Amino acid sequence: MNFRQLQCLCAVADADFNLSRAASALNVTQPAISKQLRQLSDELGTDLLLRQSGRPVALTEEGKQALAWGRQVLQCMENIRVVTGKGASEARSTIFLATSHTHASYLLLPAIVAFSCSFPSVQINVQLGTPNQVADLVRDGKATVGVTHLPEELPTEVVAAQFLSSPRLLILPPGHALLKERDLTLEKLARYPLILQYSSRALGPRILRKFQQAELQVDVAVEALDADVIKNFVEAELGLGIIPAFAYSPAKDHQLRARNVGHLFDASESAVLLRRHSQLPKHVYQFLEVLDPALKPLRVEPMVLEGI
Repeated sequence: MNFRQLQCLCAVADADFNLSRAASALNVTQPAISKQLRQLSDELGTDLLLRQSGRPVALTEEGKQALAWGRQVLQCMENIRVVTGKGASEARSTIFLATSHTHASYLLLPAIVAFSCSFPSVQINVQLGTPNQVADLVRDGKATVGVTHLPEELPTEVVAAQFLSSPRLLILPPGHALLKERDLTLEKLARYPLILQYSSRALGPRILRKFQQAELQVDVAVEALDADVIKNFVEAELGLGIIPAFAYSPAKDHQLRARNVGHLFDASESAVLLRRHSQLPKHVYQFLEVLDPALKPLRVEPMVLEGI
């Protein structure tokens, strides 16, 4: 068993068992990938891949376990490169950043601009996804850093460093009747159509549960992808929106108004997600400090390396 064989196994799994894409990712030929996987299976004496018509389509149970351990081995190899200075130098480094659209637009944009001014040689590659997708990208080593709402279930291979608790805002058109109400309640909000995140995302159902617990029926006029879409529909007067406070700017959103409803709904918790037991390069920690000064290496690094 060798490093290259494990690398091929991980690449094939990451490419959804498409050998051509796996070969392209490793900059080798497809026959070379097949040969490495065949040699690994022969040495272990068991099939790691399920096949249909000769093509891999999934992992066997043994393959799933081999993949999990293989990822750890590759992570350890990368850790050794980093601590010995043999990893990618800052002059040609890339931070693979996974995040949500809302975080990319409102939290990460100013941080990326500031970081790029100080470290112009470090490239930042941004991938968008749901909180669960972001966590999976970090777990699988496809993202160096994840920044998103705290997922409801975190993979054991991922650690989360919370850095922002943002209250909820009710977004309304100018002149709306609720702007004149002194005290906002769930009952008052339930009288109007609402624009919430997709029910397949965590934040929309969390808001709905508050109404359900109060035994209130609500009219969800539109289910939207993110805060920007919610604000657009509120501006069109299709309903009222509920978004994290960091996604609203009175200066930019001058066609909208906002009221704090933090007393009615739980705050939006954002976190940095990092792969457990990963030895991160110095410039990654420098980026985290630019994102939020509370994300200092003295706080984050022990979380990541705990148990080593």
